[in-house]
Amino acid sequence: MRKQRTILFRLSGLVLAAILIMALLSIAVAFFSPPPFRPPVRTADLIAAFSDPAAPQRMGMRDVRFADAVTLPSPNAGERCDAPLSAALAQSIGRTPSDVRLCVSASEHGSRGATVPDELRDRFSLAIRQGNGWRVASLPPPPMITSWHVTTLGWLMLAGTILFGLCLLVVRSITRPLRQLANDAREAGIDGPAFQADAAAPVEVGQLAAAIAGMRRRHSELITNRAELLVGIAHDLGTPLTRLAFRIEALPDTARNAARADIAEMQKLIASALEFARGREREVEPIALDMLLADRAAVLGTDAEPVTLLSAEPLVVAANLVDLMRVIDNLVVNAQRYGGGAELSLRRVGAMAELMVRDHGPGIDPAAASHLFDPLYRGAIEGADERQSIGFGLGLAIVQSNIETMRGTISVTNHPEGGALFSVLVPRTQ
Repeated sequence: MRKQRTILFRLSGLVLAAILIMALLSIAVAFFSPPPFRPPVRTADLIAAFSDPAAPQRMGMRDVRFADAVTLPSPNAGERCDAPLSAALAQSIGRTPSDVRLCVSASEHGSRGATVPDELRDRFSLAIRQGNGWRVASLPPPPMITSWHVTTLGWLMLAGTILFGLCLLVVRSITRPLRQLANDAREAGIDGPAFQADAAAPVEVGQLAAAIAGMRRRHSELITNRAELLVGIAHDLGTPLTRLAFRIEALPDTARNAARADIAEMQKLIASALEFARGREREVEPIALDMLLADRAAVLGTDAEPVTLLSAEPLVVAANLVDLMRVIDNLVVNAQRYGGGAELSLRRVGAMAELMVRDHGPGIDPAAASHLFDPLYRGAIEGADERQSIGFGLGLAIVQSNIETMRGTISVTNHPEGGALFSVLVPRTQ
């Protein structure tokens, strides 16, 4: 079994590897491929080369260039002619000052006075009259880019590539378990199977997985306790409601019908609270969403509150039939309650199926729209009266819970032409 390492250990190893690679590269360059060194030119050898064409190669003056000119050429860029030094050099070789001109770099100009140096280390040009013309020897500055620079740059690029590869490996060893953990947590839900970090994951990822598993366990226990509490409450309320239903039989018809309606509404509220509290996943199956929409539109639509299926592409989704029907029914009933009817449409959006439910009511208050799917919230509909506000505010909360179980999303906006527009996106199988 592979031993788990901490993130600190992996990052420290990466930094240490980078330091070692760069140190080894620096040592290799310093000892095995030092930067090129251009030796100085001895003045005596330079003078001898004016009369011996083979002298430059024999004396190691490969970088010195010799040329013949009819007239005295201008100094090279970056050079300045040194008259005292030229006169001293002319005197040392038995020539007149007008036959010799020595130009040196600006940094060397005037630094030697009238003393002829034994060596010339920097760039220079020396011109000596030869018959009817001039012979010129010059040492240009070294090139900006040499083969040594190219070789060193190649080694640096190789070291950088190795370090980049090591960085990718270390970063991937950290991010891949985190990404897998996020995917597992997203797919598992509250009641899904337990998951744990990969054996090769960092220690911190394993600790995070254990913390998430503990949180899921506590959350699941809380939901179970809440459901059991509500089931007990519903059971205790059921008996008084049943007795109350018998007692109202003695009331006049008008009062009896009103009381029956109130009892039925109370039973619906209890059923909604129980359904929201349970919130557990059910068995899923392939469902033809377009056919289900057509069926629910026919069942829920009335003359006073019509439900119109505008368009529906043939799409199949994987869901629990009861949960999906509850989503459609709650959205349609919501549209009928606040908008007097509903318009349905279904279309394909990439790998998702989009169900849209629109009404022609007053629309959604933008300031309260973010709370519309919160449990027990009843305040986002502009102009809603007391009759429209009956309920615990669980209808849309149940819708969102069921859609999240299907790994989908729901959103609501105001339609440009008026009314609210709910958009449901769920993964499709066909």
